[in-house]
Amino acid sequence: MNLERIEELCLRYLGQAVNPLVPVAKLHAYLVREDAEQAPSMARLLDFLRHHAEIIVLEGPGGEDPVGTDVFAAAGFAMGPRAMMKTRIPSRAQMYAMMFAQIDEMRDKLNEALEDAKRSKDTELVRQVEDAVRRSENLREKIQRMGQGQADTN
Repeated sequence: MNLERIEELCLRYLGQAVNPLVPVAKLHAYLVREDAEQAPSMARLLDFLRHHAEIIVLEGPGGEDPVGTDVFAAAGFAMGPRAMMKTRIPSRAQMYAMMFAQIDEMRDKLNEALEDAKRSKDTELVRQVEDAVRRSENLREKIQRMGQGQADTN
């Protein structure tokens, strides 16, 4: 796949995605669906995206950030690199609002799973899901402290 075609497909996908912050793995999967034989490798795609004037790549949290990848992974979030068109960059408050919405959705699903586990009387599963609910609440609190005053968190 030549660079012009990669650019065309990436800009179209990034411009139409509901969430402007797109996991690069998802973008790569789209390119593979479009042309499996000609799709670039993940490394080549990342290199292309990082050097494109209209696209920003966010690498995700690092080991020294207040909330590291291990915390996100434990809460069920994959934090690989993400791409976004510069024209679609949300404000800081919008970013925090999106994170809170995702965490709240995850917490709702975990609470449903907890009810199912309780109905099945599987005490080990109940314990595991309760632990996941606690971790998701801790993650929300940490993010809330980081973005104090940035978004409506209720």
